[in-house]
Amino acid sequence: MPKEHIVQQGEHLSSIAALEGFGDFHVIWNHPDNASLKAIRDPHVLFPGDILTIPDRQEKQERRATDDTHVFQADVPPLFLRCKLIDVDGVEMKGTPCDVALESGKPAEPVEPADDQGIVEKRMGRVVKQGELIAHLEKPDPTDVKFDLRIGSLNPETKISGQQARFNNLGYFAGYSVKDLDQLLWAAEEFECDHIAKPAKRPTIVAAPPEGEEDPATNDTQGKTGVQEDKIVKKLLAVHGM
Repeated sequence: MPKEHIVQQGEHLSSIAALEGFGDFHVIWNHPDNASLKAIRDPHVLFPGDILTIPDRQEKQERRATDDTHVFQADVPPLFLRCKLIDVDGVEMKGTPCDVALESGKPAEPVEPADDQGIVEKRMGRVVKQGELIAHLEKPDPTDVKFDLRIGSLNPETKISGQQARFNNLGYFAGYSVKDLDQLLWAAEEFECDHIAKPAKRPTIVAAPPEGEEDPATNDTQGKTGVQEDKIVKKLLAVHGM
């Protein structure tokens, strides 16, 4: 019978599906019991404490002759890592040569240079959790910049941690702790000035619970923390890309 899975930090739906023996994560995502979660989450940006219903796997039988060799092909949609490179002025770094590593202990290998939107792409395994990207910059002086990748660890945009990660990735330092509310406020105001309107209106910030966690086990994982203005949160999601 179906079972419940409580999402842990660093998990996304493709990795959960792989560990549960499903080739296509949509089998889980489209289960009726996951409809309420599906309405508020991207399948690859889940939040610790989210509850997924894992359906039973359906066995399939095929009749074939026993005196021959047969090939069976599983339908497993490919999964890709996509990173967008932008400079401090927000300009796409198109054509930048890059190396990417997505498996522990393996050296980074060259991939196709960033495209005309600054996007670097590499196919990846479904249970990979860490990696690195090395961008080979040529201007103003040749140098290499390394980015550590934590795959599946990006939290939803409706949470302080998710907003901080996106602001930080875009160059608006928003702090590293959910208690850094003044820094988050500064980042939100600067972002609003650059992408929505000047002068920025002071955003409303909802703090994390006193325990220091955004949503303790006794709280609702669907509650919104951080910046409350929808126009800022939606614009942040659009500019960041996820």
